[in-house]
Amino acid sequence: MAGELSEIFARVAGLLLTETVVDHAVESLAQVAHESVAGSVGAGGTLIDAQGRPTSTASTNALVEEMDRLQYDLGEGPCLSAWAGARPVRVDDLREERRWPEWSAASAPLGLLSCLSVPLLVPDVTGASEQEPIGALKVYADRPHAFDEHSEQILSLLAGPAALFLSNLQARDRASALSAALKDALHSRSVIDMAKGVLMERLQVGERDALQVMIKRSRTEEALLSAVALGILEPTTDLAAGRHES
Repeated sequence: MAGELSEIFARVAGLLLTETVVDHAVESLAQVAHESVAGSVGAGGTLIDAQGRPTSTASTNALVEEMDRLQYDLGEGPCLSAWAGARPVRVDDLREERRWPEWSAASAPLGLLSCLSVPLLVPDVTGASEQEPIGALKVYADRPHAFDEHSEQILSLLAGPAALFLSNLQARDRASALSAALKDALHSRSVIDMAKGVLMERLQVGERDALQVMIKRSRTEEALLSAVALGILEPTTDLAAGRHES
């Protein structure tokens, strides 16, 4: 047992050190789960937003991908229940499963009869609860009763540090996107201000009138104000057209 856990933690550590993109990290996590849990014929990882919508998914094979897709389409299944309830969920025999009737009926013919899903949990920064689920990690098997408490322990131990890593990657990506958006906004504002200055000088009008010229052109051309501003700053800008618009 100790050697098995050491190997799992080594794999997770390797994952944390090598992956820098959320989607790739989820793919690697699914592969590690598949290789770590005895009896697994496939695994998947899913990050889920507050509305229950998957934002990043990965599967080790097409069959697992289809099983998971059915959960998302139907809005029910062990993966979503593990995420919503922040607890492990085990399916011993899909042919006898009654908790998710639509998903069970649609999935049983695919041939994967056992499933184990555990939540990806991180500390809740809002303080509403001790831990917040950000997704789920799951393994599938093609025979009934393939997973037990030991399987659950292994998968949960894998999910713990992986969840923290994925959460940090998500936070970094959100910060990067926000930074890019702010840079774009500041750049657009700067371009618009420069274009106003050019029009004020060319047309001998005030700042407000120069802005109205740009807004009118933006509506006429169905273009962003920043794009109109860039056009004004180009050396080939038609000054006479600008005077006519004023």
